[in-house]
Amino acid sequence: MNEMELAEKPALQVFQDIGYDYKPGSELGPNSDDPERASLSDVVLRGRLEQKLCEFNPSLPDEAIEDAISQLLGFNSPVLLKNNKNFHEKLVSGIQVEYEVDGEPRGNFVDVFNFDEPETNDFLVSNQVIIQIAEGPQRKPDVIMFVNGLPIGVLEMKDPTNPQASMSNAYKQVTDRYVNDIPDLFHYNELIGIMDMNNAQLGCLSAGWEWFSPWRYIDEEKDATNELPPSEVLIRGAFDKERLLDLIQNFILYADEDGKLGKKLAAYHQFYAVNNAVESSREVVPNPDEDRIGLVWHTQGSGKSLSMVFYAKKIRQEHSMKNPTLVFLTDRNDLDDQLYREFKSHGLEAEWADSDNRIELRDRLDREAGGIIFATIQKFQTTDDEIQYPEVNDRKNVIVVADEAHRTQYKSLATNVRDGLPNASHLGFTATPIEKEDRSTTNTFGGYISQYTIKESEKDESTVPIYYESRLAKLQINNPEIENRFNELMESKSDNLKEEMKRKWTQLRRVIENSEERTEMIADDVVEHFSNREIEGKGMVVAISRQAAVNLSQKIRSNPNAPETRVVISGAEDFIDDPISNEVLKRRFKDEDDLFKIAVVCDKWLTGFDAPHLHTLYLDKPMKNHNLLQAIGRVNRVYKDKPGGLIVDYIGISKRLKQALDKYTSDIRSDAMLDIEKAVKVMKEKHQKVANFFGAVDYDDWPQLDRLERKRLLYKAQNEVLVTEEREDQFRDSMKELKKAHALVTPHSAASDIRADVAFFEAVLGAINSIEESGNPDELEDVDSAMKELVAEGVGIEDMIEVTGFDKWEKEKPVLSDEFLQDVEKVEFENLQVKMLRQLLENEINTRKKGNLAKYESFEEGLQKTINDYNEGFLSTQQMIDELRDYAEQIQETDDRQDELDLSDEELAFYDAISSNTDTEIDEETLKAIARELKQNLKDSVELDWTSREKIRAEIKTEVKGVLRSNGLSLYKHEELVDPIVAQAEAFYGGAAA
Repeated sequence: MNEMELAEKPALQVFQDIGYDYKPGSELGPNSDDPERASLSDVVLRGRLEQKLCEFNPSLPDEAIEDAISQLLGFNSPVLLKNNKNFHEKLVSGIQVEYEVDGEPRGNFVDVFNFDEPETNDFLVSNQVIIQIAEGPQRKPDVIMFVNGLPIGVLEMKDPTNPQASMSNAYKQVTDRYVNDIPDLFHYNELIGIMDMNNAQLGCLSAGWEWFSPWRYIDEEKDATNELPPSEVLIRGAFDKERLLDLIQNFILYADEDGKLGKKLAAYHQFYAVNNAVESSREVVPNPDEDRIGLVWHTQGSGKSLSMVFYAKKIRQEHSMKNPTLVFLTDRNDLDDQLYREFKSHGLEAEWADSDNRIELRDRLDREAGGIIFATIQKFQTTDDEIQYPEVNDRKNVIVVADEAHRTQYKSLATNVRDGLPNASHLGFTATPIEKEDRSTTNTFGGYISQYTIKESEKDESTVPIYYESRLAKLQINNPEIENRFNELMESKSDNLKEEMKRKWTQLRRVIENSEERTEMIADDVVEHFSNREIEGKGMVVAISRQAAVNLSQKIRSNPNAPETRVVISGAEDFIDDPISNEVLKRRFKDEDDLFKIAVVCDKWLTGFDAPHLHTLYLDKPMKNHNLLQAIGRVNRVYKDKPGGLIVDYIGISKRLKQALDKYTSDIRSDAMLDIEKAVKVMKEKHQKVANFFGAVDYDDWPQLDRLERKRLLYKAQNEVLVTEEREDQFRDSMKELKKAHALVTPHSAASDIRADVAFFEAVLGAINSIEESGNPDELEDVDSAMKELVAEGVGIEDMIEVTGFDKWEKEKPVLSDEFLQDVEKVEFENLQVKMLRQLLENEINTRKKGNLAKYESFEEGLQKTINDYNEGFLSTQQMIDELRDYAEQIQETDDRQDELDLSDEELAFYDAISSNTDTEIDEETLKAIARELKQNLKDSVELDWTSREKIRAEIKTEVKGVLRSNGLSLYKHEELVDPIVAQAEAFYGGAAA
């Protein structure tokens, strides 16, 4: 069974089940009986496109259709994503054309897709379509989906039985290799799917792998979670004809963020939530007896703001809405600002009622139709002369969308909204719905129209789990001492003054602001804790007041080990001379590479602020209810290999957290935060899983060993891992899991307890990587970003490299020399010998192949067959070593043969290109003469412009044919020699020139 059988064929069958036509790539042309592609560089099936454009636009003349096709297929930007955006906009909005009728100029739009009647479009799926752009390499994407001849989707399959064929590798194959080698295909791309038999992820151009996500449902929410394989659910769910066109038309956005263009595709929970909200809006908006559209409950960090953008985009296109007015309400200025900017960045024109003048909002709301308006609910206040909020707009197609609908939508301000917009319908978005006697989110907005819980989000890896650690015990202050000092100070004062001052100064805020000892202790602990986190990213400290934030920031900055720390508060100029603006600080903090690592805040940045690399929140503020849950949600965003977010508690919020959770629906109480001890338990399990690889290795005292003993220990440990490729892959996966878990728990004492073990495991992994380093650079790039250099009891990273020894062999001794092979023989462990010999042979063949294609391609094929036999158990470890040594000796013999023939590197390559590609007997002297003449005649190719490769190849072919003829070889008998010689010439000269 292979990739085709296990992944590709089942996928093609599902596409056919849902109504797609199927044609294998070989039948699309250009060499097929009925070609639809004129050349390998054609990625659009032009005939299908032209047919559908004529069908959808019957009133337009032929020249208008040709103009539309020319515009649709024409790209003028060197930036791929800009061309992709240009194409997408034409696809969705139509193509503007101009033409003449009876000598009069006319203008119109050409429709490319029929979005209203999906079945009228042409849906085709094809596999193994060979594409070659200009003189680049040929590529064969596994599956391409064409709609009206346009290649809007690409699927890359991986064989689930092949441990080397990971989903992330498939992602790289598409986004690196295909995008670079066949970029024309991606001008038209809307969706990219990565899948094997058991896994499936969907994303789009420019999205990082962490933003590719599964597709869980088919027709509606919760309908297919466990019934079908994930790959089938994704195809039936996302590539269903109607849903596919819906995704393209309504659920793809482009945004220019910080000067960089990006593309976003809705995740499945956003797609179904928005469509549920639109469907409910259709039923409610014209209904005079119902004004509650419903409630979307999606956990924090799962893209709630983007869901609101998608909703606004789609609901405005609904004909039944008759150009609705959308009013987005928040209860905080920073959230209002964040949501407004989200809409603007994605191209939705919106108005922002940012003035303190309450009348301005009323003026904006008093309109006949349309518009998107943002405002805080606090602006719905009566003036001093008003008893009741006046009616502002009585239209029935006004939709009020409340963000964070659990907070302020229940009392007087909410009443004012309904008085001002009496016929409006109301839709709520929340991450924490309230169910209490006096406040019920569902009673206010209607029942749930979509739910996406913490558990679902973490399963999809759209958020990371949050862990809790109390460090309150480390920072207990001597309360009796404070009381004694107070009594001394007040000794001569009146009783009334004593009571007043006691009330004032025993408030928690005053104690914290004025306790320099406590502030210094927390500051030092934050620095120590953050510095030892061993996770890439940043931290945030939440102080009880602005003054406390300033004090704490100053103490942290005075610690010589502290990273750059800044205070972020409103009215900073009242506390700091010449403060940096909050906008500058926000931009710097959101930049993952900026050295600004710790932000000390009071109220700012705790809602409506996303910095995915924020991994630790230090709480020194007694927060409660939704404010607390909103704050802790800052650390649950996905970022690279971030294993989770951590809440460090300095003030004792555990009771308040329980109280907060008690006010919310029971479904979220147990999932909001996990105790750090659970993470410790997971870490210990991962540690044991890795330790099990080394049951026969005693490494307990490895840091105390001298270098020679460490080197021997590393060899033995590697041998335990390198039993089979599968075991090696299992070790790598287990190490990745352990490093994440260890990084999350660090600097907990449990992490310190196993630090030396983790350092040893890292050294083993480093030793194995050093064997592969020259042949597999991607492996080094994939090192988990959650790990910093592990140091255990004086054993530094330099020591780890030293004990591997392998890299020194490669640098100090000629590879595959007798001396080197003897050194390999001295290695005590057979599995390690196999790994070393195999890797070096592969590297050596790969390096030499460019200089002699014929000889080393045959070596490569033979080596691969031997490796396959070994992996399948047909060869023992010792037999494998013997085979590999035999290959090494053959390569050495090749070097000796070159001396015997008295040929240069290039001459020997041409000699082998001829001798390996003919069955005709040609005497050795003739072969040598031809080889020398080819080198002499073709050496000028180095200077040629290889960017025009077809022309150069033609010239070289002519030269090669001339050399063969002049040496008595007729082309009639030796035509097969021309292409191998030309290929060798290009390998020598073309690559260097390019």
